[in-house]
Amino acid sequence: MKILITGGAGYVGSRVVSHLLSQGHQVRVLDRLLYGGEALLPLTAMPIFELQVGDVRNRDAMLQAMQGTDAVIHLAGIVGEPACNVDKEFSWSINHGAVANLLEVASEVGVGRLIFVSTCSNYGVAEPNAAVDEDAPLNPISDYARAKVLAEGDVLRVNAIPTVTVLRLGTICGLSARMRFDLLVNEMAREAVLGRPVDIFAPEAWRPYLHIDDAAAVMGHVLKADPALVTRRVFNVVGENHQKTSLLAIAREVLPEIQASIVQRKPDLRDYRVSGDRIVKTLGFRPSRTVADAFREVAAAVKAGFFRDPDWAGYSAIPIGGFSAQ
Repeated sequence: MKILITGGAGYVGSRVVSHLLSQGHQVRVLDRLLYGGEALLPLTAMPIFELQVGDVRNRDAMLQAMQGTDAVIHLAGIVGEPACNVDKEFSWSINHGAVANLLEVASEVGVGRLIFVSTCSNYGVAEPNAAVDEDAPLNPISDYARAKVLAEGDVLRVNAIPTVTVLRLGTICGLSARMRFDLLVNEMAREAVLGRPVDIFAPEAWRPYLHIDDAAAVMGHVLKADPALVTRRVFNVVGENHQKTSLLAIAREVLPEIQASIVQRKPDLRDYRVSGDRIVKTLGFRPSRTVADAFREVAAAVKAGFFRDPDWAGYSAIPIGGFSAQ
């Protein structure tokens, strides 16, 4: 299968690219390289890999990138509330505005499959005693989630693309060649190894988590699925639900010397547990990696010195210099 991945140079995207190439797919990436393209350098010599540098908001770039493709995985986006708040107009133009361009061009060139990668942040705040499923009301409380909810609606309404699937991923954790340390599990592992105290705020709030390997694996799984099972369907993809206190317990099993403190900070009101039963029952996909796996892997990489400067500002969803400098 020939697959276009938008945002394929990113934290999740670069892992998805590597995974699909390992399965023998031809992969083309369309990416503006806001965060650099070093994660893709080892792939450039592969004849089944192609990089096109371009902006998903540019119709000509999108049209060129989609030529001859069987499927599109749309990962391009400004991820998370802190990054979106740097330049709200810019983030909306990527996270929602670009989706109209994506759908129009995909319909025009006859793309057969589209996977739209969304987020469990769309649930916002949910009942504390139950895990929400895909039919639960959406309650986005950040611009990032609000843009994703609107984009999901656009995607699910399009009729010209035969097979359209929305994947709501949990908070990602684990190692990537385009590393991010502004994600909680990764940050905790870095701080613990460097002997710095881990600050915990809203310790009782629930979040769903997903190992980055499973985020990559689910893309290939959905691409191979019977279209009748996945078209116009939404699937949560979640490995585990945790409170921050239970994340700390996992960290202490790996690094008992870890120091932690509860701090007062501008509250993140999100509090929700998410059920991933639908994708297990419908497609047989069950995440196989754990938060503990991610913590161990990130901690081991930091301890081994893989990151010359683990505090480098580039290990973030906010590019160095902000978006206006790009």
